[in-house]
Amino acid sequence: MTEPRFSRLHRDPALLPLVLQDRDLAVLHDLFFFRFATTPALLRTAEWAGGGAGLQYFVKRLTALWKAGYIERFAGRQSAYLRGSEPFVYTIGSGKATAAVRTGLRPMDISPERWRQVLREAAPARDRARYALGLLGIDAAEIERVLHNNTELALRHYAGEGSGVRHRVLAADCLSRCWLDARMRGQRIDGVLPDGVADLTFQEPEPRRFRDLITAQGVVRIRPDCLFTIAGTRYALEAETGTSNAAKLGSKLARYARRLAVADPCLRVVVCCATDAHCRLVLDILQHLHVPVASIMVGQADSLVLTR
Repeated sequence: MTEPRFSRLHRDPALLPLVLQDRDLAVLHDLFFFRFATTPALLRTAEWAGGGAGLQYFVKRLTALWKAGYIERFAGRQSAYLRGSEPFVYTIGSGKATAAVRTGLRPMDISPERWRQVLREAAPARDRARYALGLLGIDAAEIERVLHNNTELALRHYAGEGSGVRHRVLAADCLSRCWLDARMRGQRIDGVLPDGVADLTFQEPEPRRFRDLITAQGVVRIRPDCLFTIAGTRYALEAETGTSNAAKLGSKLARYARRLAVADPCLRVVVCCATDAHCRLVLDILQHLHVPVASIMVGQADSLVLTR
């Protein structure tokens, strides 16, 4: 059997040569929209893409994708300097964060000359990530934007700073479960707009009455963690890790309630909470807002079912 030939892009001595399979591309596609995700979330994509076959080898395959430079991998805990064992967190970045981790230094302690070396080391992985995402038909400008944003968050996560990675991991867990359920029913996931792109902002028709919800421009600003469509129904995802206080959470839910009332009655809002206590808080707030039960679904990731 002849060995596969690798292009110059895939012959970098520091990276593992790897021929991308259809299942790999499906995982990379979902990870691009998840931004950050743990192994269990990506396993659900692999389960659907591979028809349930070969799942026992999936963790090794993820490691191979990491060694080949297509994805980046970090410890799940907040800081690289704290003890603890959690699932790895994966993202698609420019390779800069992984190269920075190899220095053993905090980003703020890396000298300008060392940063130039880090960027040179990251270049092959960055090229491979661009190549793989290009195969998926993703716009080049969007690829660059996401690679940059993911890299900056990964660097902050590695340094132990507030990064929002935990928030995105929770959103990915919820999305992966909902999407797997829909796909197993033969339903397509369409019109995915991820964090940073999703926008439900609208002009408030009664600005005086709802002045506590509007900006200076008279709009109600809503930026979901993700927008997607299943079987003709549009869903907006909000992941709640429990860090938002009741006032902030109430304001966010009130803006959604207003959009449902005047601009988008067919929208379905999914609020994925990290804890039971936060679920109860969200439900209490919704009770006071008099929002129809079917319009906003609340629960933990493992209990949310979007389609019947």
